[in-house]
Order: sequence, then structure tokens, then C-alpha cells
Amino acid sequence: MSDVPKILKSTQPLLYETGFDEWPYAYAGSCFPVRWDGRLYIVSAYHCYENHQVAPENTLYSVPSDPRSFFGFCNTLRGKVQGASDQKHYDQIALEVSCEIHNKEALGFVDALDLSMPENSISLSDSSLSDVWLRGFVFDNPAHEVCYENSKIRQQAYVTNGIVSSRKSTFDHCHMVKVKSPVPEGFSPRGMSGSAVYGMDQNGNVRFGGTVIEFNEYTNEYMVIDAAILSGVLHENA
Repeated sequence: MSDVPKILKSTQPLLYETGFDEWPYAYAGSCFPVRWDGRLYIVSAYHCYENHQVAPENTLYSVPSDPRSFFGFCNTLRGKVQGASDQKHYDQIALEVSCEIHNKEALGFVDALDLSMPENSISLSDSSLSDVWLRGFVFDNPAHEVCYENSKIRQQAYVTNGIVSSRKSTFDHCHMVKVKSPVPEGFSPRGMSGSAVYGMDQNGNVRFGGTVIEFNEYTNEYMVIDAAILSGVLHENA
């Protein structure tokens, strides 16, 4: 494996508050940050919240300068393309971090690509794509758990690259991406949803390629929402 791009460390587990005193915290998938101009957003797959019956604003993404505190949010965004033949691309949500709660210094510590700059995104069907990188948090990993017995929240990421193929999905505005080792051997891909896919172009630049929403266990491909969907909704909110 070649050098892991630094930006992958910003993909974090989707930790949330359950609202129950006995089990106050749980995991629901993965999430990652992006910027649009001066605004910071935390992004994940919407079904991660829906399947666990979680309010998105209960997401606990830690502030890098103070890991025991978490970002507060002021807005939620979802992007749907009018005229699309299906709604797979709608399975994505962006949470806007509140600038009233957090100052610019706190936001600045987060390593995130600014998608208002076109050079920071790439289509996974682009001919200049030379590799892809993912970092996510699979539920089956015994080192990734909320352990109430020991009062510890443990996390362990799975990082992979090595593109085998990338093609347009039969669903609108989505791609199917295959890598050499999509998940750890013997593990289910559950938990990888909400991860960012970063594409590396032929010049070695790491660019945002899209958001993981599914895994096809027959073809061993990840379904990824095209980067343009997220850029479009953030642009509309600017």
C-alpha cells in the first residue's frame, strides 16, 4: 500500500447519542468533513440515521482541538436532482457546523477539502483517475465498539485502496467502485456507509470522489454517490 493520504484521518465513525441513560452512545456508520468557502459540514449516508432511528443533529464528531467536545450543528442539507429516474443519490446528508457555537480557529483544525474549488473534486468515471482511497468503520471489528462494561468508546478504522474498476451505476448520479480488498477478510461491509471516497488523479492529487451508500456482495463493488451531488447542494446553500 502506498502512502495513505492525510485527509483520510478526517473520516470518523458516526457516533451518536441514543437518548437512553443505560446505553447513551452507539455507532451507526462512518462520516467525513468537507468545506464550502468558510463553512464546515459533516457528511454521511442518510440511511445510517434512518436505519438506527437517529436524529442527525445527535451526531458526535469531535473537535480536533478538544477531543472531549463535539461540534454543534445549525442546518441539515440533502441534494435531490430534479428529473432523476431514481432516488439513490438522495441517500446523503450534510450537517452544517454552527459558526455561532464554534470559532474559526476550532473549525480550522479540521482537515477537509473545500468543494467550492472544482480542482478538489473528481468524477469516479474520469479518465485521469489512477486510484481511490476509503477509510471506514466496520461494525464486525471487535476493536471498534462502545464498551459499557469498561466505560470505553473504542474505534478502529479500515483503510483500503487499489482500484480494480470504476463504472457508472444503473442508478442515476452514482458509480460502482471495486478495490482489491474492499473489507477485512471475514468481515461484513456494514459500517462503511457514509465513508468518503477520495480519488487520486494521474498527477498524484487527492480529490473528493463521492459518498459510499451501499456494497454489492455479488460484485464486491461499493455504490458511491457522485461528488457533484454534494457540491451542488452546498453551492445552493452558500
